[in-house]
Amino acid sequence: MSRLTLHRTLLTGLFLTSLAAVPLCQAHDWRYEETRTEARDFVAGGMVHVHLSVGDVHVRRGSDNKIHLRYTVKSRHESNVKEARADLDVRGNDARLELHAPSGGNTAFDVELDVPANTNLDVHGKVGDLTIEDVSGDKDLDLGVGDIRLSGDHEHYRLVHASAGIGDVHGADYGETSGWLGKTLKYRGEGKYELRVHVGVGDIHLEGK
Repeated sequence: MSRLTLHRTLLTGLFLTSLAAVPLCQAHDWRYEETRTEARDFVAGGMVHVHLSVGDVHVRRGSDNKIHLRYTVKSRHESNVKEARADLDVRGNDARLELHAPSGGNTAFDVELDVPANTNLDVHGKVGDLTIEDVSGDKDLDLGVGDIRLSGDHEHYRLVHASAGIGDVHGADYGETSGWLGKTLKYRGEGKYELRVHVGVGDIHLEGK
């Protein structure tokens, strides 16, 4: 099998995988939904870990030293909404948010998370979009299928490594991308933080200031 044929086969397989996941993320498919909120004291400079299977995550710079969580559970089945939960565990300067849905699919989350202005982030998801607005700190971001959008001052970073298995990496303030089927961007600056971001199928948008 030639390299070109192999690339085409891989592209087709991952494209079909992403198409199979799309119905889970379309709002008109959901018959039931419920929104819940929670707030916990936290510290500036801490680490927040977020893990979920299906859903969108939006992390923003907050105005205090607290974690403010607002999430909506959406499903085709009312029982799934009732059984789904978010576990937020805060221990000192380490916080872990895990979102659990009943097995069998047909359930997703919309997550809004306000954190202290200086917060390190470790976010991992399978299907959905991830947006992070103006949060300073180290970041390790990984998605299976979806788009990642990050805004903030690019001068805060000393290292940026962004890659898409199949998709594009947009980040003019961070230099040129390389690659064909997937794109990779590497940047070194004078800042203090590291950004590592990867998506299997999707695009990465790095919006600097």
